Amino acid sequence: MKKIYCDKYDPQAVSYLSLFLYDEIRILLAKDLNQKVVAIHTWNLLSSAENPISKVWKDELYQLDVPTKVFMHNKYFSLVPGALFHIDFLDTYLSFAGEFSGDLKSFHSSLDSNNIQLVGGLDQRLYQLLSDGKQEIAFHHGSSSFLSYCLSEKTKFLSQEILLYLFDKSFYIAAFDKQALVLFNRFDIENKDNLLMYLFGLTKQLGFDRNYCRYTVFGKNSHLTFSENWAKEYFKNIAFDTVQSIQNYHLGTESFSKTAHFESNWEYI
Repeated sequence: MKKIYCDKYDPQAVSYLSLFLYDEIRILLAKDLNQKVVAIHTWNLLSSAENPISKVWKDELYQLDVPTKVFMHNKYFSLVPGALFHIDFLDTYLSFAGEFSGDLKSFHSSLDSNNIQLVGGLDQRLYQLLSDGKQEIAFHHGSSSFLSYCLSEKTKFLSQEILLYLFDKSFYIAAFDKQALVLFNRFDIENKDNLLMYLFGLTKQLGFDRNYCRYTVFGKNSHLTFSENWAKEYFKNIAFDTVQSIQNYHLGTESFSKTAHFESNWEYI
């Protein structure tokens, strides 16, 4: 099912597009020259038995030939220290994330003043489909927005920090020890016990103190129902938070900022 947050917009006012591809939802943001959101189209894959990517590709908003960024929320990504990074080895870096079936198109995003490179990948056919008719298009792994936020906030962190972004049936986790990133990964979860298992295990693996470490949770998992009070039974310093927004909205689109999607407030730039 397609949802339109603003059906009255001037196509001439659209200067940029950002497409976010999750397993359960697809989000298309249109922005003007000032990077202010003028229109939003979303597709909920859970409400339809079949919702192929052509629904996005053929959308009148996506058909506009303006600079476009595509963010892939998939399991194919790898972090590479900037000092060791070389663009000729993208496929090699990505091979550390596991086997990929089909022809792979790799890409990368620079984070933390080029100290970290986030390498991602997608199927070559999907890359060609989304690139068709676009003179300027860039691909990023979907976690780049969440991780760029975490890195931008690290000077405010305690000596032990764990941040999570819940989405689909998965979550991203970033851990910082004395403001240095020591862990970043994605895990799939089916229930609250899965989430606890990962948090307990990773906290112990990192040598963190569960009574001292600060845990911050963003987003939501539509398949899980739990509260901050429930979480505080296991973690002394945990909070469910929202990101201070860097996204600006025109009238008629601002309701999207109240959704749990991380990109509704923060987008990798």
